[in-house]
Amino acid sequence: MLWGFELEFKQSLRTKKLWVILGVMMLLYIPTFYIQKTTGVEVKSVQEAVSILVGSVTGFGGFFIAILALLIGATAINGEIEKGTLRVAMSKPVKRLSYIGGKFLAHTLIVLLALILTTFVGVAGLKWLGAPIEGKLITESLLLNGLLMLAMVQLIALGYILSTTIRSSSTALGVALVLVFVAFMIMPAIVQYMAAKDTVLNNNPDLNAFRDKSREYRTRYLFYDPLEQINIIVNDATEVSGESGREKVEYVGISRGIAKNPINFGILIGLPFVYLAASLYRFTRMDLR
Repeated sequence: MLWGFELEFKQSLRTKKLWVILGVMMLLYIPTFYIQKTTGVEVKSVQEAVSILVGSVTGFGGFFIAILALLIGATAINGEIEKGTLRVAMSKPVKRLSYIGGKFLAHTLIVLLALILTTFVGVAGLKWLGAPIEGKLITESLLLNGLLMLAMVQLIALGYILSTTIRSSSTALGVALVLVFVAFMIMPAIVQYMAAKDTVLNNNPDLNAFRDKSREYRTRYLFYDPLEQINIIVNDATEVSGESGREKVEYVGISRGIAKNPINFGILIGLPFVYLAASLYRFTRMDLR
């Protein structure tokens, strides 16, 4: 497993899609802080800083790293078969389970480094805007990265299912991109419309009912979308109190959001094991010629 891990980690660092996606992400990410700085925006409290960090990391950063994770997984096995390197690896005293396990660990580390880079840029941008860098901000950053890491592991494992099911790596990449567009962009919009149709799009609209219905539908119909599950958890990291027009928003922490949404947190933990089991089953029965 260690041999496969070292080989895959070095190869992954040299892939163009890694650096292209990280480059595009930074091009979209960094200017956000520059615009805020030039317009005179200042972050004076840890609560403001955490809110901005959560929004930015789960926004552009999380979306692009999610694409990276899925694309890396989608070409993990079939790409090696096309290049002939998998047959060479299997000619050595390496079991299939050890081989795919080493690749998976290497890909997980690559995505973790991307998450660390995203968080570092976010914290640096907040510092530039004058935010106080205190223990709470660091703690919330770690919790947020933990949630995102669970999401990325799930997407890598989903990519492995594509890679062990679709023989052509280019076809698998195309399917992965279609999956991103349909399952992770179109379906959330449809589910939100369903929630709105059942609540606010009637004669007696109720925004609280819409929020509850939206949470229910996203949990039920978008269980496969880890970023949606994270958004549900993160939304409960803030509490709104007071009467209409005088609401007070208080940041209570991601840990509170996890405690209030055990089902969504359980999905983030459990679904990667399901995907990994499916991809391992497929790989052990693949014709590697």
